[in-house]
Amino acid sequence: MSVVSGGNGAGKSRLLGAVWRCLTGLEPQEGSTIPGVPAWLSHLKVSGTHADVAFEAELDVASGKKTSTFPSSVFYIDPAAETEEVLRHFRSDPQSSDLLEGVDPASFDSDQLQALAYILRRDYSEFLVYEVTAFSADDTPLPYFEVSSMGKRYALQRMGRGELAAAYLLWRLQELSPGSVVLLEEPESHLAAFSQDKLVDTIVSIVVERDLCIVVSSHSPGFFQKLPAEHVVLVSSLPSPSIRCGLSASEVANHLGVQPRTAAVVLVEDQVAAEFLHAILSAIDRDALRYLDVRAVTSGQSGAKRIISEVSSSAADQVRILGILDGDQRPRGGQAPAGKIGYLVGDSAPEVLFRETINRWRSGEFADWRSPLPGGSEALRMCLERLDGRDLHDWIFELAEEFGGLRPVVRAATDLVLRDPSLKTQCEEMVTWMRSQGRLPN
Repeated sequence: MSVVSGGNGAGKSRLLGAVWRCLTGLEPQEGSTIPGVPAWLSHLKVSGTHADVAFEAELDVASGKKTSTFPSSVFYIDPAAETEEVLRHFRSDPQSSDLLEGVDPASFDSDQLQALAYILRRDYSEFLVYEVTAFSADDTPLPYFEVSSMGKRYALQRMGRGELAAAYLLWRLQELSPGSVVLLEEPESHLAAFSQDKLVDTIVSIVVERDLCIVVSSHSPGFFQKLPAEHVVLVSSLPSPSIRCGLSASEVANHLGVQPRTAAVVLVEDQVAAEFLHAILSAIDRDALRYLDVRAVTSGQSGAKRIISEVSSSAADQVRILGILDGDQRPRGGQAPAGKIGYLVGDSAPEVLFRETINRWRSGEFADWRSPLPGGSEALRMCLERLDGRDLHDWIFELAEEFGGLRPVVRAATDLVLRDPSLKTQCEEMVTWMRSQGRLPN
């Protein structure tokens, strides 16, 4: 399963419509819910293998020419729009109950009932489906549902829209032949946040069980946040069209205006350490920063250790508390971090590591590095000459005063630190440990 996401008007639905035309080599019938093609799309080509059979499909938008050798069926499903059409038909017929005469209902099997209950957090004892063909010239059925739940019995017209859309989707997917390709339009519509989370689990299960390939349009992080990054793409149309691949779920969610929850609070010894950790994460794993709240304590390493030891925790905690102490607190022998305490890179305080690394640059190492600070490398060299011999604490803060604050100075120094292969490896190992201990999403 793959997800096409984007804001309102980005063109994700129309992109699915273009893929349908490309794979089928057809145009939708009049009255179909399949959308048109994005205005910014001029040519589309899809190629690969399906059931070990090579295929190629092309769509030229300007000429309308389509060529396809795709060997399987392609379906477009829009649960929200299609259930609206189902309701319209049955509500507009004054004798809708007569339509059920002579139609033997089928029951959702135990797997379908369990899946629907899982999505909606509701117990069902029976779920009947009448497949009514009276509204179609080609005997295409529309489902009429009758439900028994919690001692109550009700029919399609009294179902909630989220309940109806979820049931309709399960019914449609169960009808598809193995190997089909499904283009699925915003299946999370009308569903609560907890149901969106469960819906993706259910769809993935059906995809595996029935050997389907599904491409979904969605703007809900609750729906796609569990998927690997390579299965989520972000579509934008303004000011210029773009399709971005390889973004993490949190990056896509942030683009859509949804902030990820904090997974871990990370305590460090002081503000310099906080800026150092922030700079390392920005350079190595920006996505992790979205889930971490880095805080400097006022009482140094002893305070960080005390806070962590005094706060009780359990496996069920949604927010973890970790400590990242300066490198000079690392146990001798370079043992791996124990418990919830990790260490910054090196075996000295950040200020010492910064000055040592910058002095290596002044002495000729990292010759290709250019200072990103105001005034460039020459201004930095001159300032450093004036600060030679200063106390470490005074040195870093006077440097910060000269170049616009602690953050840009620490970021520049961190860039130099990461030029050292062994120090960079230590940084990467620290970030990996933080991801694991903080239980950050992949």
